[in-house]
Amino acid sequence: MSHQDEQLKKIVDSIIVAHHDDPMDCETCSRELDCLAERVAMGANLSDLLPEVEYHLQCCRDCREEFEALVSILKAELGGEITHSS
Repeated sequence: MSHQDEQLKKIVDSIIVAHHDDPMDCETCSRELDCLAERVAMGANLSDLLPEVEYHLQCCRDCREEFEALVSILKAELGGEITHSS
């Protein structure tokens, strides 16, 4: 298991334990967006990574728009369309 996979598993486990009976809220979802957006930009399927976040994104337009923007930016960076200037 790669380091990123281990980190993701820890995130998933902590969310499941912390929110076992509670619905996901925007604050919780927001904390996970960076890591998940990076994985999705690299080709991972969000529903395989964290279905609770996927469900929240289906229900919350603001979080969905933020997530989609992050994924778009990361895909552009990975494809060399955006470069960081020093």
